[in-house]
Amino acid sequence: MKGFTDERKAAVAGQFYPGVTERLTAAVEGYLKQPEKAPDGAAVRALIVPHAGYTYSGPTAGHAYALLRERKDIRRVVVIAPSHRVFLNGLSVGDYARFATPLGSMEVDVTACRALMAANPLITDRRDAHASEHALEVQLPFVQTVLPDATLVPLVCGKLDAAELKSVAVTLAEALWKPDTLWVISSDFTHYGEGFDYVPFRKDVPKALEELDRGAIDQIVKLDPAGFQEYVGRTGATICGRLPIAVLLAVLEQTGRKCRCELLDYTTSGRQTHDYDRCVSYASIAVLDAATAGAGTAVAAAAASESAFPLTDEDKALLLRLARESIRSRLEDSKQETPADETLSALLKTDAACFVSLHIGASLRGCIGCLEAREPLFRNVIRYARGAAFEDPRFDPVTAAELDRIDIELSVLTPRRSIASPEEFIIGKHGIILVKGRREAVFLPQVAPEQGWDRDTTLTHLALKAGLRPDDWRRDATFYVFEAVVFGEKRH
Repeated sequence: MKGFTDERKAAVAGQFYPGVTERLTAAVEGYLKQPEKAPDGAAVRALIVPHAGYTYSGPTAGHAYALLRERKDIRRVVVIAPSHRVFLNGLSVGDYARFATPLGSMEVDVTACRALMAANPLITDRRDAHASEHALEVQLPFVQTVLPDATLVPLVCGKLDAAELKSVAVTLAEALWKPDTLWVISSDFTHYGEGFDYVPFRKDVPKALEELDRGAIDQIVKLDPAGFQEYVGRTGATICGRLPIAVLLAVLEQTGRKCRCELLDYTTSGRQTHDYDRCVSYASIAVLDAATAGAGTAVAAAAASESAFPLTDEDKALLLRLARESIRSRLEDSKQETPADETLSALLKTDAACFVSLHIGASLRGCIGCLEAREPLFRNVIRYARGAAFEDPRFDPVTAAELDRIDIELSVLTPRRSIASPEEFIIGKHGIILVKGRREAVFLPQVAPEQGWDRDTTLTHLALKAGLRPDDWRRDATFYVFEAVVFGEKRH
């Protein structure tokens, strides 16, 4: 097999990022001045990072790459980028021995590249796919800075149908999903504006744009490849790296999803330029090894909560059915039948607090519940399902036309307990209640992980929700925490 001898010269230095070594070093180091520890000490297995010009996306990428500062165990980096300039079916490793930037040359793991091509005909060495592709190149100065000794597996991704995607995922998972290998998925998010031929809304663009992106990010964080593909297909969201992201999610599915995923940062070019007529979104997302995560992770917390309130699958299915029937009967102005006592488990008849949340896609459609248990759980679910649908003051009442599109999520709460300090609040494990004077607000345990917030950010938003100033949680506030068993129609 020929090839893998030449060096791929930098094609976009001086355009997408500084072309002078000293300036590039200073720029990258500046973007890396972010928190350097992964949440709960978990090992980073993969990153999703943007690839626009550094002026726009460098800080967001820095949030991700800063997590790798102390990693001495990574010897290889797989970068998967979309093909912007060449029509390509499948993926290409190119046929270069090295990739150059103003920071020097990065060696290609030629053995791994050749093994991929031998294992799957969808993976080729088309050089033209790499020749002028910026989406892969812009990642390299960051990689060279935080992992200077790592080798590179460069992959440009073109068209893949469902069967091809699965085939590629099987090959890549077997060959490259290793503890000593970091994956980098290069992708910007929504490209909005007439110039991108994508204008799905014209009112309140910043808010609508973030809601659109958050819907896609939500599917990624859930590690749901089918959900991500369905969402992008349904909304037409112009995520240029949607196929590289889909490849990563499919690989994680192949490997048993022994990871968790967290949003690190999100922004748009419009926030910088104040121009939303032509706007691109950027997000950085980390895939973390759940096996090394600390006790405060959502994974450990979910297990602890399930243990504290061990609902069976049958219990959960019945509660979800009661919630939906409660909403439907109100819409139809009919009486809901109460389940026979013998059909209810002891837990369903136990007094328990709960919240009922309604979503359409990624958007909240209503959420009502209680923090203190005054009725059996099944009755509270019936009550608060109707409350979420028809009594949440933030939303118009649910209509019959919306009912089939609504996804119902239930959060069954353990009793709340006071904590002496907000330092005792564990992200992902605890729901949090803030009380100050006559002001009070609550977040369910899943809120902070879904938003990608750390402890201080969560408490700042909680203070704002209570109608307080952002820093009012730091002084003279009382806190309570609780846990929750969370399940819904999509995840059940």
